[in-house]
Amino acid sequence: MSEVSCKKCQQVLKPEAVNSHGGVLYEDDTWIVVHKGSPIGVEGHLQLVSKRHFQGPADMNDVEATTVGSILRHCESILKQVTSAKQIYSAALGASFPHFHCHMVPVFPDAIKEVLGIPWDVFLQEKLAADKILVVDEAKCLEISNRFKEAIAKSPPPITVIKESKNQKANLLHPLIVGIIGLLACKLFA
Repeated sequence: MSEVSCKKCQQVLKPEAVNSHGGVLYEDDTWIVVHKGSPIGVEGHLQLVSKRHFQGPADMNDVEATTVGSILRHCESILKQVTSAKQIYSAALGASFPHFHCHMVPVFPDAIKEVLGIPWDVFLQEKLAADKILVVDEAKCLEISNRFKEAIAKSPPPITVIKESKNQKANLLHPLIVGIIGLLACKLFA
């Protein structure tokens, strides 16, 4: 799939096209957060989407790999807060779209329709929605999106990017220099 035909790339390149459920809920240099589009099996099913087109963690650059955990944790914390969900399930499969995106799905135990009788039934709600067996409350999706957008604007993710600096290089060389001096001292005084 080329970047031109990739649905996730289109969300990144044309954020105005993401006009349902609050549009782009969060954006920084590396990531966006959106509410999942149709079919929706769970209100508040958000996605963390990489701005750069790549398949999965093995293809991440250093900035993506460094920030994905902290932003995912922060987004899930806010999602849990604004939905009062018991917990948030997350998964990044890459099966439908070879563009990294992580699903963040609030778990409301009494709202899950049994499909296979397993905890992952929450992810199977989408299939029920596609088959018109389950209908979510679109207004609630928008409400959750708006509350998420407001909360993350007030408390943005504390992203720390590791960049190589001269001090880091000096810190890496310091043990090496000490070791060499130690070896020379052993040779001289042996």
